[in-house]
Amino acid sequence: MLEWAASEGQVVLTHDAAPPIGFAYKRVAIGLPMPGIIEVRQDLPISGVIEDLLLLIGTSEGGEWEGQVLYLPLR
Repeated sequence: MLEWAASEGQVVLTHDAAPPIGFAYKRVAIGLPMPGIIEVRQDLPISGVIEDLLLLIGTSEGGEWEGQVLYLPLR
């Protein structure tokens, strides 16, 4: 999944953070591209998740999340 996301320049959005984040850190450590992961807690209301994602999209530039892991909620 992370390899595909990196090749497509796509950030990964997930509820199941442990496996993808572990693999993401390994990719970064060995110098492979990792376009970013956003972990969303499962107990969040969808409206808040959408608001946070729209805020991120509106204030981010292409490639800004490369090699990073972000957790929602932002607040």
